[in-house]
Amino acid sequence: MPTGGWSVVALAFACTATIAVAQTAPSRRTARDTDRAAGELIDSFFDSAAEGSRSTRPVKDALGGQASKASVRPQWTARLARNPKADDGNPPYVLIDRYGGVQRYVEPTPTVDLDRYLGQTITVRRDTGHTLLASQLELPKLARPAGAVVGEGAVRLAAAEEPVNSAEPTLAEGSAGVAAEPIAAEPLPDPIPDQQAMVEGQQGPWLDEAGNPVNLPEGADPLYLDESQGPHLQGCSTCGSAVCQAQGGCGYGSRPVLWVRGEYLAWWSDGMYVPPLVVRGDVGDNGTPNDPTDDFFNNAFVVFGNEDVLDGIRSGARLRVGYWLDDYGQTAIEAEYFGFGQIDDGFVDGGDGTFPIVGRPFIDATTGLNAVEDVSFPGIRGSAAVDIDSTFQSAGIGIRRNLCCASGQTCCGDPVTCGSQVGGCGAAGCGAGVSNGPCASLFNKGTRHTDVYFGFRWAQLQEGIAIQENLEVIAPSVDVGTTFQVNDAFSTNNEFVGGELGFLWDWEYRRWSLEALSKLGLGSTRQRVSINGSTTRTEPGELPETRSGGLLAQDSNIGDYERNELSVLPQLGVTLGYKLTERLKLTGGYTFVYWSNVVRPGEQIDLEVNPGNLPFANPPDADGLPARPQFTYRQNDFWAHGLSAGLEYQW
Repeated sequence: MPTGGWSVVALAFACTATIAVAQTAPSRRTARDTDRAAGELIDSFFDSAAEGSRSTRPVKDALGGQASKASVRPQWTARLARNPKADDGNPPYVLIDRYGGVQRYVEPTPTVDLDRYLGQTITVRRDTGHTLLASQLELPKLARPAGAVVGEGAVRLAAAEEPVNSAEPTLAEGSAGVAAEPIAAEPLPDPIPDQQAMVEGQQGPWLDEAGNPVNLPEGADPLYLDESQGPHLQGCSTCGSAVCQAQGGCGYGSRPVLWVRGEYLAWWSDGMYVPPLVVRGDVGDNGTPNDPTDDFFNNAFVVFGNEDVLDGIRSGARLRVGYWLDDYGQTAIEAEYFGFGQIDDGFVDGGDGTFPIVGRPFIDATTGLNAVEDVSFPGIRGSAAVDIDSTFQSAGIGIRRNLCCASGQTCCGDPVTCGSQVGGCGAAGCGAGVSNGPCASLFNKGTRHTDVYFGFRWAQLQEGIAIQENLEVIAPSVDVGTTFQVNDAFSTNNEFVGGELGFLWDWEYRRWSLEALSKLGLGSTRQRVSINGSTTRTEPGELPETRSGGLLAQDSNIGDYERNELSVLPQLGVTLGYKLTERLKLTGGYTFVYWSNVVRPGEQIDLEVNPGNLPFANPPDADGLPARPQFTYRQNDFWAHGLSAGLEYQW
């Protein structure tokens, strides 16, 4: 049917609908208003640029009813692509989301060449369901060379016009002459390349909604763009609503969906205090050099102990994993684990009974005087070995929530926390600490985020000290050939469980990034102390006999002890990053960790000993008093700090 016939049918339909409404409810509109509304409705069917096609007003005016829900659906965006299944009977074009899923089919119209917009982000201004017409889409602007004429009747940009010399004649409209050769329109370079594609510079010019060229401020062109609708030059109405000032650091798709960071750690930790455990000295013969039974240990000096041990560099590893739950980088789940392999220290000393003179020191609880248990001394030979170990590890999981984002001159977030409304974004920005000083010009060029973290923290510190003596009685003695093995063992286990609150600040500009974190864990530390001791005597020709108790671990302090103490576990860190590729980043940083109220094995050793309570004492103490050594909780603090180097991979 000819076009005019369709117009008559549509006009008749509109007029009939109007009459029907008038019969049911009085109308104050004049016939002229009704005709105008019907005409606008008809125009909207054939002209996508008609004013009526941009709103639902012609429908309401002509038909007197309410617009459909589809016609008032908020605008949304998607990418334009060809239908991957051309033979399925659907239109040849589709709108896909960021994951490639088909959202709508698009039917082309004779006046719109959709091939020129393939791969670009398209706005759906009127969504009617499964299949859309090309006239229902809002297509991106086209870039035009300065002063170029695009087709017949095109208007050059005002900013690019040149004054016309009045002395030169100009062609009147319709006059014969050489017409200006039309210059084909070139599509504006797609501001939305593949996800996280690397762009070394912005190709311009950008055009605003009126078609005028826009000069973006320095630092506004991002190295890594996201999947948004292109540059938004009117600022952010709400945080995360769009990519502001063409930055890519704030808004939709601005943060990676998933990131994994692995690091090697080279840290130093607080050393463990160890009391005097092994001494050397001279033999005091008491004036009877041929009678060792009255000799004594003289001029003792400490060869191991009375110092901090395990205070050297320790190697470890750390793994961090995070996943953003939304496309705007607002809420994420983040998990972390770091720890060190077991670090050991040891010492061995001994002699043949003549040299060197070796012993284990203690304080005689019955006299209060210093005393020594012989290890290598006239009449006895042997050795003393000390083994020390320590292991530390920690893990945490929690929610990371973005408070604000500052990118160029645009801020999104809380005005009090981030200063987005205090002096403007350029002056304060996300985290007002960069508002002044030499760092302001650098940090203001990039994108800054301030996030809050709240979650769960677990930490464990396990340490132990084991002391072993191997002794043999030599002549002159009635017990020649008798051997003794003396064991003392002190071990501790600290386990922290509690909540954690912190803040993370990060800055990114082109390939460089900087991250600073501060966290505070508050919870309970379960302190466990275990003390064990034993002595085994083997006489010539007899079976070994083992009794409870060594030297520093006796029945008076042997046992397992446990209690809970309130502790804090703060953590500070800074990490510098450099992107090797779009997804792979090289990182290096520094971290400090502190843990209050922990127990360590060296501080649980009591040097006061009642010699009469030693196994195989001759003679034994009748009442066992004083009952020493004894156990008393002695707690201290623990800290660790050091450097890290690793790689981070982002999706």
